[in-house]
Amino acid sequence: MKLLYVTESVPNRDPQLGDGSSMIPYEVILHLPADVAVTLLTFSGPVPVPAEIRARCGTVHEIAQRGDLSALARSLGGLTGLGKHRRSTPSARAAAATLSGSNNATLIHGPHALFLSHHVAGPMVLQTVDPWSIRAGMDTAIARAFRPAYRLRELLAERAERGLPAKARLLTVGAQDAAAWSAKLGRAVAAIPNGTAATAGPRRDRTAPVVCFAGSLNYGPNVDSATLLATRIAPLVWREVPEARFVIAGRQPTAAVQALAGPRVEVLANVPSILDIFQGADVAVFPDQHGVGIRNSVLEALAAGLPVVASPVAARELPPHPLLTVESGQDAMVRKVVEQLRAPRPPHSSPGGAAGQAAGTVRSWDTVAGEYLAEVRAAVASSSPAGDLSGTARQL
Repeated sequence: MKLLYVTESVPNRDPQLGDGSSMIPYEVILHLPADVAVTLLTFSGPVPVPAEIRARCGTVHEIAQRGDLSALARSLGGLTGLGKHRRSTPSARAAAATLSGSNNATLIHGPHALFLSHHVAGPMVLQTVDPWSIRAGMDTAIARAFRPAYRLRELLAERAERGLPAKARLLTVGAQDAAAWSAKLGRAVAAIPNGTAATAGPRRDRTAPVVCFAGSLNYGPNVDSATLLATRIAPLVWREVPEARFVIAGRQPTAAVQALAGPRVEVLANVPSILDIFQGADVAVFPDQHGVGIRNSVLEALAAGLPVVASPVAARELPPHPLLTVESGQDAMVRKVVEQLRAPRPPHSSPGGAAGQAAGTVRSWDTVAGEYLAEVRAAVASSSPAGDLSGTARQL
């Protein structure tokens, strides 16, 4: 199969500048079967195309983004999608039209690139990560000011999504978001949850018990979670385990997150490997009160063989896992954290041990890539004349 993969940002795993949206196509591209020839169409930014992505793709086309001031004006101050207008250039539209015509199918990743669906020829699959209208709805719900403007942005996003081509297959990450988006649009939406690698390994020695939290620290719901952990949960844990240390780690912490640092709270910015944080902790805590999609950090902690205490929001759509405890109340979360900190801890945990076996229950990226490919093949099959299915099968 010849696949045009369009991404709203360069597929990457950069610890500072990457995010969940750049991570998914990075992993999917690297885990697609060798018989899928990939042409990558992406938008240039602060992260260069990784060498391994260039090596996997037949060709890579990078499109320059429009300047911020011009995009801001075109998007009416951000109401109609600042990210979309950064990317909506004549060069991008022409590249999508030309390249889609020479491939069997097109997979577009990210809400800020979905406008290109109107310029794509042939079968297509659209993946939104989090549907933008639903994400905007979350922003409206938690906004402390300018709520009418947030509500207007939400409605404009939904109107744009209703105009997506009828022939396109729609994907998102979470099943709940897929159901809600399907109801909004009156059409089918499928969910493909993210994967992660099973990375359980030796636990690092430490002189005191450690509680950790990880995530993008410039994302509003994560800022709120980190603040809740450091200012409300940590003091209650210290009553029982005064020597406990809290580590808050992630990319681009805001000033509010950096201000949480203290004698027993460490804030680590842009760590090269979040696995190092998990392997140096006794328990991960995610007290999220808001969010959409599936929490990648919870998956990564479980894959590392680390016990996790999470709120229902943080554990949304995750199947039961032997290392995952879900508690809705703050006091219940504190009790479970204290139990983990007081539990006997072996000096090392190997992949062959209990933690490693538990970590092995997470979804793999091979599985995820296979599900994306199945959606692409279904799009091709549904676009073929009924009498020409055998010829289409031979092409693929």
